[in-house]
Amino acid sequence: MMEDDFYHPLANVSTPSSGWTSGAWQAALSLHPNVLLALFLGPVLIVMVTRYMTGLPPKELSGQKASTVWGYPYWIPFVGHAFSFFRDPIKLMREAESQSPHGNIFSLTLGGTTLNIISDPDLIKNVMVKKESDVQFSSIAWAIVEKFFGIPKASYQKYVSVWDELNGHATLLMREPHMSNMLKATIRNLERNLQNMITFVDTEIDLQPWERWANASYISSSETEINLMSLLRDMTGHASIPATFGGAFMEKYPDILHDVYDMDNGMYFFLMGLPAWFPWPGVMKAHLARSRLWQALDDQQRNLDALADGKDVDYSWGDLDDISEMITRRHSTFKSNGFEIKERGDLAVLWALVVNAPLLVYWQVIYILSTPGLVERIREEVAPYVTVTKGESIGKISEAPKLAISHEGLTKHCPLLRSTYFEALRLRMAPWSMRKVASDVVISGKKTDNTMSFALHKGEYITMPHDLHMSDPRYFKDPEKFEPERFITRDEDGKVSTDARTIRPYGGGPSMCKGRNFAERECLSLVAGVLAYWDIGPADKKAGWVVPPLVRTSGMARPQHETRVRIKRRTFEWET
Repeated sequence: MMEDDFYHPLANVSTPSSGWTSGAWQAALSLHPNVLLALFLGPVLIVMVTRYMTGLPPKELSGQKASTVWGYPYWIPFVGHAFSFFRDPIKLMREAESQSPHGNIFSLTLGGTTLNIISDPDLIKNVMVKKESDVQFSSIAWAIVEKFFGIPKASYQKYVSVWDELNGHATLLMREPHMSNMLKATIRNLERNLQNMITFVDTEIDLQPWERWANASYISSSETEINLMSLLRDMTGHASIPATFGGAFMEKYPDILHDVYDMDNGMYFFLMGLPAWFPWPGVMKAHLARSRLWQALDDQQRNLDALADGKDVDYSWGDLDDISEMITRRHSTFKSNGFEIKERGDLAVLWALVVNAPLLVYWQVIYILSTPGLVERIREEVAPYVTVTKGESIGKISEAPKLAISHEGLTKHCPLLRSTYFEALRLRMAPWSMRKVASDVVISGKKTDNTMSFALHKGEYITMPHDLHMSDPRYFKDPEKFEPERFITRDEDGKVSTDARTIRPYGGGPSMCKGRNFAERECLSLVAGVLAYWDIGPADKKAGWVVPPLVRTSGMARPQHETRVRIKRRTFEWET
């Protein structure tokens, strides 16, 4: 029996290792030192050369009177700024903008794709008026419709054939009498719900649905503690969804609002094409929420088909006669053009109603409440257009005070309220407009002697992050500060009005939100109604009002944490 010798190991015995250690590593060691040096230094030199080449100043193009767009330098070829962009795009863009020789136009590189970032309002306007043959929006819109909303890919040609018709239905929200008809139903829901926003009961079964979701906590028969963001967000949805999709829709599917929230939280998962089984928090939840939304909308579409064909409608849907004209027209377009139930895209309408405006209401209210003296000024301004009157009484039993809201009066005659609306939009809305460059184009800013023109090339993309402009100190003094009167103007006669100036909270061009006028009136009505009817104070009186930091989303930012408040009904003149 042979014994092992520590100093003279057995012959033909190798250490357990990978093929690299036993073969490739030995081969590498046998290489010439210059080859080894090249293997190690080559990648370093490539990275350094990439950094130098991408940091060169822009060049003027002969014959075009235009310059190339300066590119923010990067280190890794092809990958470019991908890691930094997906970690914190706004921080990356602010750094690039601060170093750009032209300030508010520069380019980033993501995976070999050039993104031209533009925040200058005049350049943006120039991009928005370009023809679809020069800068495309439709291809980007379809990618979102397919990936996020789940429209079957095979439905593309059907949607192309009716795209203009569907967009025409959306513009009903901007035209009379259609907008007023839909607003009438929405305001009616608001007036009824605001009177009953807080029930002051200590049994959960008797709470309103928005109180349960907002974790209401009974204090007394006249005071409740509750989460403000959840409360106001659901209050908005309970007014706009029945006005658009009919009253039976939320009665049959009471959790529909929160399914939209969960789906929206997973927007980036959908756009990245992550399947439901992908092992990442939130992916499965977002897919399940979208599936339930489709089931609810499909159910309504099947019953609308039955109504149009003269067949029996499920009794739980009622007469379907309170559905908005926009939805009925969309249904008619889908049905007459042979769209199957699973191809109909009303999920996009439902999402647009629920995602941005309800969060904006919260931000506007929290900014008003946290600004000393502003609540009293707003109440005084809106008093002629938001009236509270005594309810009917029978003996000792009295109805809640009646609320009446004039959305027209608020929009036309309440500049301070409207200015706070624009300011909340500026601070917390984060819309991005995207275009694909379809052919080489030149864009310019203002027509002056010093106008700079820039050449954009086919295959590149144009990204217009409007929040980058809306937080630019060159356009808005103290951009991080809430200034209630920032958008108030006075003419030569001293007449006070509001001017949105250069903010683009709803995007621009063909992608500009068609419901922006409707959303403004809805938000102003809810904010004015809440402040006129209710007294709201911070739950923690020592801490006072705290405006939470934001979490960026697909549109309106969410607060990082809830705002816990105490609410009681105001005391009116006939009660004192």
